[in-house]
Amino acid sequence: MTGRSLAQTRRRHWRRRLAAPPSRRDRGDIALELVLLTPIIAFMIFMVIQFALWYHARHVVTVAAQEGARVARAANTSSSAAEAAARARAYAFIDTIGGPIVENPNVQVIRGVNSVVVTVSGNAVHVLPGLTLKVTGKSAGPIEQFVPPS
Repeated sequence: MTGRSLAQTRRRHWRRRLAAPPSRRDRGDIALELVLLTPIIAFMIFMVIQFALWYHARHVVTVAAQEGARVARAANTSSSAAEAAARARAYAFIDTIGGPIVENPNVQVIRGVNSVVVTVSGNAVHVLPGLTLKVTGKSAGPIEQFVPPS
């Protein structure tokens, strides 16, 4: 040896190897990997976006059901008028806050003697073709009534 240490020889070997052009059999591997992995990565990104949209739509229909139930509980009118007011408030909330996030919303209001149940359902907007995700929100509570003190 010419006085070089083993570590210096190894470093020199790896520098030459890393600086050398790829061999003929390695050419095109990166392009092939990119072609195969790009659709998978894009699909995973769209799945994350789709999950976020579904989660937001679920939250919107749940809060719309709560708003409708709040109106139906406080209405001092007939059951049919209270149900119509609750339905109108839920649809208005979806239009205002949800916008295009909730497709085909449906509001169902059931007002009994002592309680009210509001169910809002629809489909979350879809990014991936062919994927339809249903969202449902439900709220229930007692009807507010004035009871004079005895």
